Amino acid sequence: MAESAPVVRQAGERRAARIESLRALAALGVLVGHAWGWSHGFNGAAIYGSYHGRVLLSGGFGVFLFFALSGYLLYLPFARGVFGDREPVRLGRYAANRALRILPLYYVVIAVYLALASHAVQSQWWRYVFFLQNFSGVTVNKVDPPVWSLIVEVQFYILLPLFAWLVAKTARRSLGSATAIVATFGVAAFVLRFATVTHPQDVSAVWRYSLPATCVFFFPGFLLAHLRVYLDRREPRWTTQPFVGSSSVWFLAGVGAWLVVAYRYDLDIAMLISSALFLGACALPLRQGRIVKLLDGRIIAGLGAASYSLYLWHGPIIERLSKQSWMPGGFVPLLVVGLVVCCTIAVVSFRIIESPFLRLRRSWSSSRLPADPAVVPFPDAPAMGTPAVEPTA
Repeated sequence: MAESAPVVRQAGERRAARIESLRALAALGVLVGHAWGWSHGFNGAAIYGSYHGRVLLSGGFGVFLFFALSGYLLYLPFARGVFGDREPVRLGRYAANRALRILPLYYVVIAVYLALASHAVQSQWWRYVFFLQNFSGVTVNKVDPPVWSLIVEVQFYILLPLFAWLVAKTARRSLGSATAIVATFGVAAFVLRFATVTHPQDVSAVWRYSLPATCVFFFPGFLLAHLRVYLDRREPRWTTQPFVGSSSVWFLAGVGAWLVVAYRYDLDIAMLISSALFLGACALPLRQGRIVKLLDGRIIAGLGAASYSLYLWHGPIIERLSKQSWMPGGFVPLLVVGLVVCCTIAVVSFRIIESPFLRLRRSWSSSRLPADPAVVPFPDAPAMGTPAVEPTA
């Protein structure tokens, strides 16, 4: 039997510490990639010329890990509601959860960075208000470049209930049939990206950063959600095996797949494997090895709780720091200063902007913390021995 996983407090709700730590690693990976790129002015020869440089820059692929996390965490309640023994997802609560999670911080960040943007971009403010910047070459990847993935996520949030309903309706409550259907959609998404993004030389930014071109990276999460529903009912022998059932083996294999992508960026599809292995190591009831247990740490899990703030704020900050005359040249100084500045801003941003809105969800959240403070003696620390709690839809 897999061990209980520790949890961490996030604005009055319990969250699986390892999942939050995985978010932190994804956000930090993107930050490292941007620090490496801006320390060389994003000069192609300088940043791609060596393997270690491509490894550092490949931290940007952490965005695809975010997609897999969203696919798993948000689709899992739908899958459990249809194929498991949980209540169906209430769409009103789902929409409210997503709005409280995404909108307040997004509008604050965009308002700040839009005020610093050029007049040509400022005139397109309405695209940013309505999450439409990815649909125009004038605004895509402008103001706050990392936000492109959030626009894709918002589209995913809107379409997910329809996708879940379609899978459930077609599968007729058969988990095996549903898995085959999801896998078929995944293969179609794989072929679409391979044919239009992976190999073509001239790909417009509008298409490259669109939901159709990137939706394949949500599918590892979908399939792992089905596997988790299956494991809710039974414990196959493979989950306790020394090798196949080891979370550390899964995690290390994920690192290996990521390094393959760093070696050849045109194999970015290998991030499907990497994301699935990272997420499986942290979310499935496997034998808990030492490597994954490192993700139970309070600091890394706490940073994961603030990873949304870290992700949205860091891009323009790293770029501006790289252009300051007082900054020492090179990657390491930019990374160190950038980490300190961005992580500090992220924590403050989480507490001041995100937390007040996230706390509004406690009235209906199944993962809210008990009112009795004695139940949680060390606020914000992982509560050992408590079953992991998945974020509510």
